[in-house]
Amino acid sequence: MDKDFIAHSYEYGVWADRRLLDKAALLTDEQLRHKFTQGAQSILHSFVHLVSAEWRWFQAWQSIPLMNPLTAEDLPTLDAVRAKWEPLFGERRAYIESLTPEKLASVIKRKLGDQERIIPLWLALIHVANHGTQHRSEIASMLTDAGQSPGDLDMPLYFRDLAAGKG
Repeated sequence: MDKDFIAHSYEYGVWADRRLLDKAALLTDEQLRHKFTQGAQSILHSFVHLVSAEWRWFQAWQSIPLMNPLTAEDLPTLDAVRAKWEPLFGERRAYIESLTPEKLASVIKRKLGDQERIIPLWLALIHVANHGTQHRSEIASMLTDAGQSPGDLDMPLYFRDLAAGKG
């Protein structure tokens, strides 16, 4: 598995997450908590789910006991979401940079529901990056319905911004 592909998948996610958070910050608290027709949850709850899932998977990759899933009570505002997420971006970047081909091929154990699953680390890394893409698209749709479209979130735009020193 190509570590550069994995690293860019996550850096793209950070770029897109920040764009979405910036647009979400323009909404009222009521809009952030409103259940739109897209997505399984409100905008705020979708962000909380993403932060929680990403932290828990990051712990699983390192065989650290998993924290309890985060809730909107734990992260009641976008500022709280950002405060929990920002440290993860840097810690995850350093972790991915440290990965060797052997480590990428290693397996992790993850309890999902009542079953323990053994999966290759590289697959867990790709899963989490892809999981974020789904929820970002739902958040983007909800933001658009709330009058705050984030615009295009296509990966080539991330690479354009990266080349221009804005990534």
